[in-house]
Amino acid sequence: MCFMPRKIATEEDTMKHSERLTVPEYVSRMGTRRSANMSSSSEPKAPPPVSPGVHGADIQAVLDTSLPALRSAIKTLKSAKDTSDLEETRRAIAETFQLVEEAWVLPTVGRQVAEEICNRIRLDGGLELLLQLLMTPAVEIIYESAKLLEQILVSENRDYVARMGLGVILNLTRDTEDAQLARSVSGILEHMFKHTEETSAQLIANGALDALLFWCRGTDPTVLRHCARALANCAMYGGHRCQRLMIEKQAAEWLFPLAFSKEDELIRFQACLAVAVLAANKEIEKEVVKSGTLELVEPFIASLDPDEFARSLLDSADSMQGRTAADLQQLLPLLDGARVEGKCIAAFYLCVETSIKSRQRNTKIFQEIGAVQSLKRIVMYSSNGTACSLAKRALGMMNEEVPRRILSSVPNWKSREVQRWLQQIGFSAYTERFQELQVDGDLLLNITDEELSTDLGMTAGLTRKRFLRDLHVLKFYADYSTCDPNNMADWLGEVDPHFRQYTYSLVQSGVDRKNIFQITDQQLKSDCHIENGVHRDKILAATRRPTKPCLTDAQPSGPDVFISYRRTTGSQLASLLKVHLQVRGFSVFIDVEKLEAGKFEDKLIQSVQRARNFILVLSANALDKCMGDTGMKDWVHKEIVTALSGKKKIVPVIDNFVWPDPNSLPDDMKTILNFNGIKWSHEYQEASIEKILRFLKDKPSADQPRTDFSQAYCSQADSSQTDRSKTDSSQADCSKTDSSQADCSQADCSKGPQEK
Repeated sequence: MCFMPRKIATEEDTMKHSERLTVPEYVSRMGTRRSANMSSSSEPKAPPPVSPGVHGADIQAVLDTSLPALRSAIKTLKSAKDTSDLEETRRAIAETFQLVEEAWVLPTVGRQVAEEICNRIRLDGGLELLLQLLMTPAVEIIYESAKLLEQILVSENRDYVARMGLGVILNLTRDTEDAQLARSVSGILEHMFKHTEETSAQLIANGALDALLFWCRGTDPTVLRHCARALANCAMYGGHRCQRLMIEKQAAEWLFPLAFSKEDELIRFQACLAVAVLAANKEIEKEVVKSGTLELVEPFIASLDPDEFARSLLDSADSMQGRTAADLQQLLPLLDGARVEGKCIAAFYLCVETSIKSRQRNTKIFQEIGAVQSLKRIVMYSSNGTACSLAKRALGMMNEEVPRRILSSVPNWKSREVQRWLQQIGFSAYTERFQELQVDGDLLLNITDEELSTDLGMTAGLTRKRFLRDLHVLKFYADYSTCDPNNMADWLGEVDPHFRQYTYSLVQSGVDRKNIFQITDQQLKSDCHIENGVHRDKILAATRRPTKPCLTDAQPSGPDVFISYRRTTGSQLASLLKVHLQVRGFSVFIDVEKLEAGKFEDKLIQSVQRARNFILVLSANALDKCMGDTGMKDWVHKEIVTALSGKKKIVPVIDNFVWPDPNSLPDDMKTILNFNGIKWSHEYQEASIEKILRFLKDKPSADQPRTDFSQAYCSQADSSQTDRSKTDSSQADCSKTDSSQADCSQADCSKGPQEK
């Protein structure tokens, strides 16, 4: 399907375009039935009280008013399209948009009403019309049609678009430089990446993921919010194949600026969710960890309050109804997984959803999807304070019993600890028999299926399977330090996290880290009681791998680049620089506020000293706190002085920075003003990065090929191969002739030559 060329929207056009479609006053037919929270008053109002339960009569009452207006709008839209009446087309789209938007924000019945209206648009031919209008040469019609399409992509409509209009959507993604269109297209992709694994794979193969990653470099909060959600949906619903494609396209790295953003908590949350889901895939876990994005998750989640976060969602039409059961079920692998980041963000998400669902009187949904048992396991076993606290909070809000945390030293349990554990996992009926046979922690860890049946009276096979499943979880979380001096638990965990369950049987059989390399399959089976043959093969394969060299006395090599920045104004640019350099093979250190307080100063200074290059982000007011800082209490001041004294290659990167009076700075850092700087251009990021690369002293230490993003993302490069050389030269000319892209900053122009 050919995509008709369109005029690129100017910045002025984008500023004029409002967040909502403009609806003429005489078009608004729902003004008299608006709910209290849709008042025209600019003052925010509390959500109206929720009626007890959702009744079909309530839904039908709203639909009886809305559907006639909807049929009229779609009829007008068909007529206007046939007569090419652009103004009438825009009015019909605007009226339909308002009906949909007002339905989504209705309390209690909003989801049901909105879904019915969205489906009726498809059944009455409105969805087909929108796809046709998206191919019109009229730019404003395309903008408004895309905005309406984004709002109506419920499940059945996603099916229709995937079958009949995926090519139309993919054509829209090619115009990545149209900022106004990006707001809606990124939202459409957010929904379409929830469709099926096959649809997600098609979207990725045809450039949709490339478009999202390009938009991740921007600053528009609406676009970034859609991008973060789209990447989270791709990770959650796209399956392992799409997750692998995301890693190949370095999505984990480009999630870093979103997760690092200080502007929008929802953007950060969705980015953290995306990277946590990717890390749950063992095949790509190492690549995700290497990106550095994963370490942002737990500190961010720990800083949030679920109730406040839920209240912020209630102000958003596309979030106030919460998520469906199918959506929430996607969180269970994170809750039950081995990584603490996944447990933290999934437990937090369930806290937020419980807050929303409690207003709808629908908390039973969490029991139905199996989330309650997963949360209870976290409370009982997890040693992570954030995950435990959130799981307890979620269970309390669900009116579920909150279990007590069990003692982790299971090998040392007495009979009473075994009794308490049985009660918490739902096996109270067997406590008397366990007590009679004086089953302690040692016997519990060695118990077999046959002994459960013959000695303990668990005659039902499914009951024994359920018990053994809980026992495996207990073995996974248990602390074996009192009987495992060689730390076999960690060695098994490196082979596979779930293999920690075999720790006690191996230790009891006399296996340690020295003789594990001589063990045989028969010994694992008969002496260590590992019945699963695949698990035995994996353990034996791990014993044949070369042992890792001991790095206890070796000083690890430092990063290629240390990035110093002012958190209040420079975090967004600092995170972008990190990713741009990282995808080109550079190892980069950037402080992410995760260092322990007692070790913060030493660790930070050591990182500067070990780095080969030092990038200083000079954003607005970046050096203000350095002025008069004779005691060197400011961190940016300390980092600069350390870099100067270590004779590092220093590259200032300037963004909205006003140079201070040199006399206002301490003597030990004044010379920073004599260094050549690079003016950052957000529009020409690739050109700016190439200049930075020329300034850096060393090539990247990482042994990996660089990625050429200038061809993948350059706005002019998608027109034709023949225009590419012209595009490159135009960017080069811009960077040469325009002072904002010049190689030298005010510092190097006025202060003299670059220091060596």
